[in-house]
Amino acid sequence: MTDVRLNIWISEEAKDYLEQRKNQENKPGMNIIVEELVRADMARRQGSIIEQQALPALTEMVRSEVRQATAELRRELRQDRELEHIAERDFLRKHFDRVAGLIVHSIRNSGIGRRLIYSMLAKAYGVTFALQVFEDAKEKAKLELLPRKKDDQQEQG
Repeated sequence: MTDVRLNIWISEEAKDYLEQRKNQENKPGMNIIVEELVRADMARRQGSIIEQQALPALTEMVRSEVRQATAELRRELRQDRELEHIAERDFLRKHFDRVAGLIVHSIRNSGIGRRLIYSMLAKAYGVTFALQVFEDAKEKAKLELLPRKKDDQQEQG
Protein backbone atom coordinates (compact mmCIF):
# COMPACT_ATOMS: atom_id res chain seq x y z
CA MET A 1 0.00 0.00 0.00
CA THR A 2 1.10 3.46 -0.71
CA ASP A 3 1.05 6.14 1.91
CA VAL A 4 -1.15 9.19 1.37
CA ARG A 5 -1.02 12.53 3.06
CA LEU A 6 -3.74 13.47 5.55
CA ASN A 7 -4.04 17.01 6.76
CA ILE A 8 -6.32 17.26 9.77
CA TRP A 9 -6.91 19.64 12.60
CA ILE A 10 -6.92 18.16 16.11
CA SER A 11 -7.00 19.66 19.57
CA GLU A 12 -3.78 20.65 21.25
CA GLU A 13 -4.44 18.07 23.97
CA ALA A 14 -4.69 15.28 21.36
CA LYS A 15 -1.48 16.49 19.67
CA ASP A 16 0.32 16.52 23.05
CA TYR A 17 -0.91 12.95 23.68
CA LEU A 18 0.43 11.79 20.29
CA GLU A 19 3.76 13.51 20.94
CA GLN A 20 4.01 11.92 24.40
CA ARG A 21 3.16 8.47 23.08
CA LYS A 22 5.70 8.86 20.22
CA ASN A 23 8.41 9.63 22.76
CA GLN A 24 7.41 6.75 25.09
CA GLU A 25 7.36 4.16 22.32
CA ASN A 26 10.42 5.56 20.50
CA LYS A 27 8.58 5.86 17.20
CA PRO A 28 10.06 8.00 14.41
CA GLY A 29 6.86 10.02 13.93
CA MET A 30 3.37 10.67 15.13
CA ASN A 31 1.98 9.39 11.81
CA ILE A 32 2.76 5.78 12.87
CA ILE A 33 0.80 6.21 16.12
CA VAL A 34 -2.12 7.86 14.29
CA GLU A 35 -2.16 5.01 11.77
CA GLU A 36 -2.14 2.45 14.62
CA LEU A 37 -5.06 4.24 16.29
CA VAL A 38 -7.01 4.36 13.01
CA ARG A 39 -6.35 0.67 12.33
CA ALA A 40 -7.42 -0.26 15.89
CA ASP A 41 -10.61 1.77 15.45
CA MET A 42 -11.24 0.13 12.05
CA ALA A 43 -10.81 -3.32 13.54
CA ARG A 44 -13.09 -2.48 16.45
CA ARG A 45 -15.81 -1.11 14.20
CA GLN A 46 -15.56 -3.95 11.71
CA GLY A 47 -15.71 -6.36 14.63
CA SER A 48 -18.88 -4.73 15.92
CA ILE A 49 -20.38 -4.85 12.42
CA ILE A 50 -19.44 -8.49 12.10
CA GLU A 51 -20.79 -9.04 15.61
CA GLN A 52 -24.10 -7.42 14.63
CA GLN A 53 -24.28 -9.57 11.50
CA ALA A 54 -23.37 -12.71 13.42
CA LEU A 55 -25.73 -12.00 16.31
CA PRO A 56 -28.81 -13.70 14.71
CA ALA A 57 -26.72 -16.76 13.83
CA LEU A 58 -25.26 -16.89 17.35
CA THR A 59 -28.73 -16.48 18.83
CA GLU A 60 -30.05 -19.35 16.75
CA MET A 61 -27.06 -21.50 17.75
CA VAL A 62 -27.69 -20.79 21.42
CA ARG A 63 -31.39 -21.55 21.03
CA SER A 64 -30.59 -24.79 19.25
CA GLU A 65 -28.17 -25.82 22.00
CA VAL A 66 -30.70 -24.97 24.70
CA ARG A 67 -33.41 -26.95 22.87
CA GLN A 68 -31.07 -29.90 22.52
CA ALA A 69 -30.05 -29.75 26.19
CA THR A 70 -33.69 -29.49 27.24
CA ALA A 71 -34.63 -32.49 25.10
CA GLU A 72 -31.75 -34.47 26.59
CA LEU A 73 -32.82 -33.53 30.13
CA ARG A 74 -36.38 -34.64 29.32
CA ARG A 75 -35.08 -37.98 28.04
CA GLU A 76 -32.99 -38.47 31.16
CA LEU A 77 -35.93 -37.51 33.38
CA ARG A 78 -38.19 -39.94 31.52
CA GLN A 79 -35.62 -42.71 31.96
CA ASP A 80 -35.20 -41.90 35.66
CA ARG A 81 -38.96 -41.92 36.19
CA GLU A 82 -39.23 -45.25 34.35
CA LEU A 83 -36.51 -46.77 36.54
CA GLU A 84 -38.25 -45.46 39.67
CA HIS A 85 -41.55 -46.87 38.43
CA ILE A 86 -39.99 -50.28 37.84
CA ALA A 87 -38.35 -50.24 41.28
CA GLU A 88 -41.63 -49.22 42.93
CA ARG A 89 -43.56 -51.89 41.03
CA ASP A 90 -41.05 -54.56 42.09
CA PHE A 91 -41.20 -53.33 45.69
CA LEU A 92 -45.01 -53.46 45.73
CA ARG A 93 -45.13 -56.83 43.99
CA LYS A 94 -42.77 -58.28 46.59
CA HIS A 95 -44.92 -56.98 49.45
CA PHE A 96 -48.21 -57.99 47.84
CA ASP A 97 -46.82 -61.50 47.39
CA ARG A 98 -45.87 -61.48 51.06
CA VAL A 99 -49.37 -60.31 52.11
CA ALA A 100 -50.97 -62.93 49.85
CA GLY A 101 -48.81 -65.62 51.43
CA LEU A 102 -49.80 -64.47 54.91
CA ILE A 103 -53.50 -64.47 53.97
CA VAL A 104 -53.26 -68.02 52.60
CA HIS A 105 -51.42 -69.08 55.76
CA SER A 106 -54.13 -67.45 57.95
CA ILE A 107 -56.95 -69.09 55.99
CA ARG A 108 -55.31 -72.50 56.29
CA ASN A 109 -54.73 -72.07 60.03
CA SER A 110 -58.28 -70.83 60.64
CA GLY A 111 -59.62 -73.90 58.77
CA ILE A 112 -57.53 -76.17 60.96
CA GLY A 113 -58.65 -74.32 64.09
CA ARG A 114 -62.31 -74.53 63.04
CA ARG A 115 -62.06 -78.29 62.53
CA LEU A 116 -60.33 -78.77 65.87
CA ILE A 117 -62.92 -76.71 67.76
CA TYR A 118 -65.78 -78.50 65.97
CA SER A 119 -64.41 -81.92 66.87
CA MET A 120 -63.84 -80.87 70.53
CA LEU A 121 -67.40 -79.48 70.81
CA ALA A 122 -68.83 -82.59 69.12
CA LYS A 123 -67.02 -84.90 71.57
CA ALA A 124 -67.84 -82.78 74.62
CA TYR A 125 -71.47 -81.73 73.91
CA GLY A 126 -72.59 -83.76 70.91
CA VAL A 127 -72.71 -83.30 67.15
CA THR A 128 -75.99 -81.33 67.09
CA PHE A 129 -74.72 -78.75 69.55
CA ALA A 130 -71.43 -78.43 67.59
CA LEU A 131 -73.38 -77.90 64.32
CA GLN A 132 -75.61 -75.34 65.99
CA VAL A 133 -72.62 -73.39 67.39
CA PHE A 134 -70.88 -73.60 63.99
CA GLU A 135 -73.93 -72.21 62.12
CA ASP A 136 -74.41 -69.44 64.71
CA ALA A 137 -70.78 -68.43 64.47
CA LYS A 138 -71.00 -68.42 60.66
CA GLU A 139 -74.05 -66.07 60.72
CA LYS A 140 -72.42 -63.68 63.21
CA ALA A 141 -69.20 -63.56 61.13
CA LYS A 142 -71.26 -62.82 58.00
CA LEU A 143 -73.03 -59.92 59.79
CA GLU A 144 -69.72 -58.51 61.03
CA LEU A 145 -68.27 -58.55 57.51
CA LEU A 146 -71.23 -56.70 55.94
CA PRO A 147 -70.83 -52.92 55.59
CA ARG A 148 -72.63 -50.94 58.25
CA LYS A 149 -75.37 -48.48 57.45
CA LYS A 150 -74.88 -44.76 58.09
CA ASP A 151 -77.53 -44.80 60.84
CA ASP A 152 -75.57 -47.40 62.80
CA GLN A 153 -72.38 -45.37 62.48
CA GLN A 154 -74.08 -42.15 63.63
CA GLU A 155 -75.60 -43.84 66.68
CA GLN A 156 -72.20 -45.15 67.72
CA GLY A 157 -70.46 -41.80 67.08
